[in-house]
Amino acid sequence: MRGWGRPAFRVPGARMPRRVTGRALLCPFDPLIWERARTERVFGFRYRIEIYVPESKREFGYYVFPFLLDGELVGRVDLKADRAAGLLRVPGAFAEPGADVPRVAAELAAELAVMAQWLELDGVAVGGRGDLAAPLAAAGLRTSAA
Repeated sequence: MRGWGRPAFRVPGARMPRRVTGRALLCPFDPLIWERARTERVFGFRYRIEIYVPESKREFGYYVFPFLLDGELVGRVDLKADRAAGLLRVPGAFAEPGADVPRVAAELAAELAVMAQWLELDGVAVGGRGDLAAPLAAAGLRTSAA
């Protein structure tokens, strides 16, 4: 492959789709994220898990999920299931540089609602950290102090 200086593997005869669509929140241990150097090389997305980083030194949050939209990593959200309150808490939500923020916010809001339902939580509460926090609230997710 032109411009690729490392070994890579592809199934013989595999074809590239004309278009990639879909969305997903990826846990830090998803195969797409696990090999951090590859993720950075392929997507230009630098990801580091910050659970062992002191809170004052965290860049994005404690347990951050990258957001995949149409084949691109376009954002990241810090998530916490607050079972006592019945909420999926989003202390921080951040768009990647160059992302279409209104579209990312709308798609991310829908995916957060799916995750909350899957976790059997009653809703999603968005905190104030990050450039996606206000657009997520505008997309219909409620805001909270956490």
